[in-house]
Amino acid sequence: MHFQKIEFDSIYFNIHLLSEGIYAAIFKQELGASSNAGIFDLGNISVIFDTLMDPWATKDLIRAVNTITNREPFLLINSHYHLDHVFGNHLFPKSMPIMSSPATLEQFGKAVLEAFNRLKTQAPNQIQTTKELLQKTTDPKKIKEYENDLLTYKEVQNSEFRLRPPDLLLHDKIVIHGSERSVEVMNVGNAHSYDDIIAYFPGKKICFMGDLLFATLDPEWAKGINGTPWARDPTNFKSIMEMYLKKDLKVYVPGHGPLCSTIEVKNTIDFLKKYFLSN
Repeated sequence: MHFQKIEFDSIYFNIHLLSEGIYAAIFKQELGASSNAGIFDLGNISVIFDTLMDPWATKDLIRAVNTITNREPFLLINSHYHLDHVFGNHLFPKSMPIMSSPATLEQFGKAVLEAFNRLKTQAPNQIQTTKELLQKTTDPKKIKEYENDLLTYKEVQNSEFRLRPPDLLLHDKIVIHGSERSVEVMNVGNAHSYDDIIAYFPGKKICFMGDLLFATLDPEWAKGINGTPWARDPTNFKSIMEMYLKKDLKVYVPGHGPLCSTIEVKNTIDFLKKYFLSN
């Protein structure tokens, strides 16, 4: 899919202009399968949809908001509780609210903490591996990436490091009205995770789907990912995807991978039917 790429210097993601004031930060695939994010310039306020797993990528995301909108972000939305979508929360000022579902907040004391502790345990080995990679490369971008990774692994080992949970809870739906455009933010219930949140621009036919949508699918996910089900509620998951397929949107922004069309939505429905709802 072809949308204007905004000139912005980040080693982590590219920014695509989907419609006036609506931007998708798509993680560079050559760096791995990290998550995407959204920037919504609503006129008088700016909203970020999801953080990025790498804190340096999230710092770039905040810088992008300031550059594009000439203002600080007003609100951050966490689509769900998985660490790659909430790890960057701690980089936002305490004065700025973070919105999530109640289930996402609840998981901060459970699955999010467990995932962070795994990351902390893995940090010494990751530091050693990253140092070895750093010694082997002469690519300035890879050098910067590895140096940032080392700083991150060292930071999570600090006993004073704390994740930041959300503080504004969405049970159903809210419409955020800006001076120039509005966005519908909806808790669609258990689907990929507990109480997934999506962001929808009806008039522009654009939807940020979080991890309800992946650009590519892997049958291995039917076994779960690190012990976590890929589809928490396959029946509701399928119903939501069918609902948004009927809307025939201009673009669907996935949680991971490049921008999507109805093709990937159909693939997700077929995937759920085959691996989760076949019995």
